Amino acid sequence: MTGSSGEVPERLGDYVLERRLGSGGMGVVHLARTVAGRQLAIKVIRHEYAEDPGFRARFRREVAAARRVSGAFTAPVVDADPEGDPPWLATLYVPGGSLADRVERDGPLGGPEAARIGAELAEALLDIHRCGLVHRDLKPGNVLLAGDGVRVIDFGISRALDDGRRLTEDGAVLGSPPFMAPEQLTGGAEVTWAADVFALGAVVAYAATGRSPFEAGRQPGGDPLAVAYRVVHEEPELSGVPASLRDLVALCLAKDPDERPEVAAVLRMAAWAGSRAQAAAIRESPAWQGGQRHGGRAPAGAGREERDGSAGARGARVGSEARRARGRRRAWLVAAAVVALAAAGGGALLARQAGGEGQAGPSRDASDDPAGGGASATGPPRPWELDLREHGVLDAATAGLRCAPAGGDLLCGAGAELAVLFGPEGTERWTHGGPRDALGGPAPLAVGDTVFARSDKGVVALAREDGEERWEIDAPELTGSLVATDRSLALQNGDSTLRFYALDSPEPLGTWETPGRYVTATLGNADRVLVLSRDAGSGGDLALTLLGDAGRELWPGPVPPPAEAAGDLRPLGMDASAGYFEELDPEVPVVTAVLRLDLRDGSWTRTELPEAAEQRSVLADGLVYVSTGAGRLAAVDPAAGELLWQADLTEAEPPLSEPAVANGLLYLSDAEGRLRRVDAADGEPRGVGEPHPGTPGPGSDAWAPPPVIEDGVAYVVTLGNTLYAMPLGD
Repeated sequence: MTGSSGEVPERLGDYVLERRLGSGGMGVVHLARTVAGRQLAIKVIRHEYAEDPGFRARFRREVAAARRVSGAFTAPVVDADPEGDPPWLATLYVPGGSLADRVERDGPLGGPEAARIGAELAEALLDIHRCGLVHRDLKPGNVLLAGDGVRVIDFGISRALDDGRRLTEDGAVLGSPPFMAPEQLTGGAEVTWAADVFALGAVVAYAATGRSPFEAGRQPGGDPLAVAYRVVHEEPELSGVPASLRDLVALCLAKDPDERPEVAAVLRMAAWAGSRAQAAAIRESPAWQGGQRHGGRAPAGAGREERDGSAGARGARVGSEARRARGRRRAWLVAAAVVALAAAGGGALLARQAGGEGQAGPSRDASDDPAGGGASATGPPRPWELDLREHGVLDAATAGLRCAPAGGDLLCGAGAELAVLFGPEGTERWTHGGPRDALGGPAPLAVGDTVFARSDKGVVALAREDGEERWEIDAPELTGSLVATDRSLALQNGDSTLRFYALDSPEPLGTWETPGRYVTATLGNADRVLVLSRDAGSGGDLALTLLGDAGRELWPGPVPPPAEAAGDLRPLGMDASAGYFEELDPEVPVVTAVLRLDLRDGSWTRTELPEAAEQRSVLADGLVYVSTGAGRLAAVDPAAGELLWQADLTEAEPPLSEPAVANGLLYLSDAEGRLRRVDAADGEPRGVGEPHPGTPGPGSDAWAPPPVIEDGVAYVVTLGNTLYAMPLGD
């Protein structure tokens, strides 16, 4: 790290070097201070490399790349002298060591922390890629663990996105083989953002297990050529990765870059995986097992364990056979779809008749749909069953599959990509969706005789009858959920913009923007849309805004949540007089209260739940029904702020689905696929069906989607990945 004199300089520019922080093959990093006392990290290039014109050119590119990236999860450049003797680069000093240091010192991290690191790395990559760069060397040593999140450093071999040329030095590919994508090692494909996604998956696996997936079971730091061979030709070893993270890691580590999810989808997946892992970890802690949460009761589902990462666990290795099934990308397509659903506020597939209330399909009463659906035109309804794998859904629970009535048919959607319309007799009428580069975004939405779904350009309007395309809306940054009012379709295009379109044509009706904030959820009803947003800088400062059906603001200003609401809000639905929300615990993703926002005066009513609920609630006729997921139910009147009743169904096989409401009854399915009926007025049991073959049974760590009740027929998706119809009788 010396200059031409061979001595270690005491100063570089205006900065005094204080002590050595670490070193790599090409340079040494020192802690330094500015004149005012600010701490910096200065990377000083070794003399032998500084004399190499080719390396100096790469270092100039690193400096330029690092200056272009200034997000919350990168270390900002303060100063640099790529032409100096020696060359150097100064960034803001980030207290805390690297991920590699942490794992080497303390061992593998828990699932929640590994998922959080994955989410923060995805945010960092979004910033990097927005600047037109590919990092190309994301590895544990380049991930610093600061108190407020990770920082990505070292852009030494980054490249512009429009320049995918292979970088080599004396015939050797630059980078770290355990965390490099196959295309970087072979030069057989252009190196794009997908290489960084591959590296992110390997880094998350490393954080969770202490090894790269291509070093698992072997001594780390072994023969790099052998590691490189495994990266290119062998499947990753994921047996030690926690179940909550395994799908995320597997999808990122696809050999084909076209099969990897986009970074925005990875961010959603990591956030979802983190919530799942955190809930499992807290449930397993002694305090929660003993019911000592904040000096009170244990949350619903306490004691249910997340599946371990044993070698025999389902999905421990990512086999090529699974990826070949129904197209090479379908496996990750449906697995990642739950994240888009969660990002849309729980993401129930919506089915809405024009002029109706626009609630989630599972909460609709059969009488709301004049077209009926369970019976055929020639006779009474008959039971049927089908295997969802034959219709493009590999795992309904993982994919977040939701079904809803659609004018006498059943519309089922797995996130942004897959929509399947079944006739009342169980035949597939049509399917929309297939492999493409985009991922994430809204679930399909049925409005009258039209189904709105994601397309390559943005949103496509399909004829409900046959799936034929009617028109398309250009929305390249489509995210969030699709919302319909009586006359308009509202869609989120980008973080802070809602666009409004006519329901019967691609005619634009208006635009609403909220600079400096980003939209987290939207709800629609009649002629209004309710928007939940938060500050883009801090990620806090939740507020709600009421809009007309073309984007005009109807309130003088945003309305904040009530002061006593300590956690995040998750939308339940909206009717003519109010918006309804679940309040989440600030420490773990369980529901602790139900909130009602009066749309006339902006006042709140908060009803605390007697027991924390892991499962989502459902809104029907102004009441909220809560399933804890562990066999307990509650009914809440949000307008009065009262708990109406509680019911104990612990004799059922948990986990229970969230309820569907119809005909004065609640319908739930359990882990064995049985349909249970409960009186909506008092919570009394009103019957239970038979166990369904092929289900995993009690102890599963997944929930089945809610049943759909339509025209005297119950449609049930089981954890065995089947869909069956059962006439309910009188």
